[in-house]
Amino acid sequence: MAHHKLIGEILVEMGLASREIIVDCLNKQTEIHRCGLDPMPLGTLMVKTGTLSIDQLERALQKQTKYRLPS
Repeated sequence: MAHHKLIGEILVEMGLASREIIVDCLNKQTEIHRCGLDPMPLGTLMVKTGTLSIDQLERALQKQTKYRLPS
């Protein structure tokens, strides 16, 4: 069975974000949802707020995809 890692875990492992930044962005994600707006993926939110570059997000998503492949 393939192991699935959350993008936040991968960003921390890659040194692209601290756990505190991830928690802050997750809280923003919750606030957006509570306001009745469409949910925004964590990575997209981090790029829009300038916490992460699009290149960094793409690298993290590529790594996440590798975790989803069967071993």
